[in-house]
Amino acid sequence: MTFSKAIPLSAAVLLLLFFPSCTVKVEPLMPTPILFQELEFGPLDHIPDDDRWNLRRVYYATTRARNSNLQRIDYINEESAEISVGMAMIGFGGHQMTWDDLNEVSRQGQREETVPLSITGLFEAGNYTINEEGSIRQTQGAASWLFSNIDSAVQTARDKDILIFVHGAKVNFYNACAFAAQLDHFMGRDMTSIAFSWPTRQNIFAYAVGDDANRAYRSANALVSLVESLASETSARRIHILTWSAGGRLVTAALDQLRKRHADMSAEELRETYRLGTVYYAAADVPRNEFIAALPGINDLVDRVVVTASSNDEALKSAQFIMRGSLRIGQLGHNLEGEQLDIVLNADRLEFIDMSRGRDERGFDITGHRYWFNHPWASTDMLLSIRSDLEPEQRGLEPTEVSILWWMPEDYPQRLRNLVKLEENGGLRR
Repeated sequence: MTFSKAIPLSAAVLLLLFFPSCTVKVEPLMPTPILFQELEFGPLDHIPDDDRWNLRRVYYATTRARNSNLQRIDYINEESAEISVGMAMIGFGGHQMTWDDLNEVSRQGQREETVPLSITGLFEAGNYTINEEGSIRQTQGAASWLFSNIDSAVQTARDKDILIFVHGAKVNFYNACAFAAQLDHFMGRDMTSIAFSWPTRQNIFAYAVGDDANRAYRSANALVSLVESLASETSARRIHILTWSAGGRLVTAALDQLRKRHADMSAEELRETYRLGTVYYAAADVPRNEFIAALPGINDLVDRVVVTASSNDEALKSAQFIMRGSLRIGQLGHNLEGEQLDIVLNADRLEFIDMSRGRDERGFDITGHRYWFNHPWASTDMLLSIRSDLEPEQRGLEPTEVSILWWMPEDYPQRLRNLVKLEENGGLRR
């Protein structure tokens, strides 16, 4: 669906009025997931001719304050008492890149050049305020209209699901939108995607001393309000959440709040009401004890929760050393016992993926803090966890003696080829 079909003419005119005077450059296109390299189809092959354009729209919700300059939309690092909502247009490639060029580089394992991304336009629809529980108290501007427009996007999308991306520390508003757009891009541009941007600063010291971490927790009720609004105001089949690093603290707190607010509801009632699908924790900086305490409630809310961990994530090692506390869930070495072990094993919707297990057989480890994004194997499972209903073994993962624990064997790419559902339809809902 093209953007001009998605919003009324009056809103399109407003969007043009709020285009920045120049494009804002952000991080380039992520490496191509191994899925597309092995199965020899691209994420864009199925896109109808009418929808083939390099720009991609994502929605956004942010607890960042807006710069007072009325001639330019600019969300800064300060906290706001309001949640602003709108749309962002992300450009893929430079002005000379054609759709065919974009399709080709999106399926290549090795690219001759990086593919630049840019913010080519922003439209703020309005904002709303919430109470302490996360319920909307008052809307301003066209915030209500935006949720209606999101529902229109859902209804006309090839996949009726919504993806919410919650970034980590040191990520500004623009890169949050760009991350959401390129995840959406490699998921086939079939879903409706939303960037949730909280006011972390581009300064690791602010996070290390705990200030930005507290900002993450204070934004949790805003995420609750977004989930509740999407569940009540849209016809989405499922609402998925992908969170990275410090964003995991925000997501954990939000889901914990949501469950506690509805303590009288059964797990079945919660899943039917909120329709939360996969909640994917990528290299998450969430203290283990904090996550386990919230896990029973999260397990009640979602179809599945996926946690990935690596042996060598320097960012999480540093966070644990500087900020103290228990191991992070994105780290390995969790020797649980007693009540905590029982909680984890009883979480029948939990999948824990050890990205480093099998490294000797594979000949390489999957490490770093951005492996979920940069490593083609890791990004493939992230993609399949959200864009398919496949179980871990169907996604090519290998089970262990522990029911919740999975890993990537050396023949993982070949397993993707051998999966019947993937051969039939790319393994993706359409």
